[in-house]
Amino acid sequence: MNFFRNKYIIALKNVMLFSAIFHMIMIAIYSIVKLNTIKFNFFDILDLDLFFPNIIKGNLSQVFSIIAFVIVYCIFYFINKEKKK
Repeated sequence: MNFFRNKYIIALKNVMLFSAIFHMIMIAIYSIVKLNTIKFNFFDILDLDLFFPNIIKGNLSQVFSIIAFVIVYCIFYFINKEKKK
């Protein structure tokens, strides 16, 4: 598709990817300094707690966070795998 070869779209994608990588590095540093891994909760990274208060609290939330991350990862993996064929 020509839309995704547009230099403005590519630049926007690169800025978003850079911002996400920088954000994760900052979360990692914060978690190491504070000895608290709650910031690695996938729901917290997505800021879903803005709409669903206390979604990041509790051990069950950590488990669901990992499951949600794996599901999203698999979706992107299989979509990308289909495009390569």
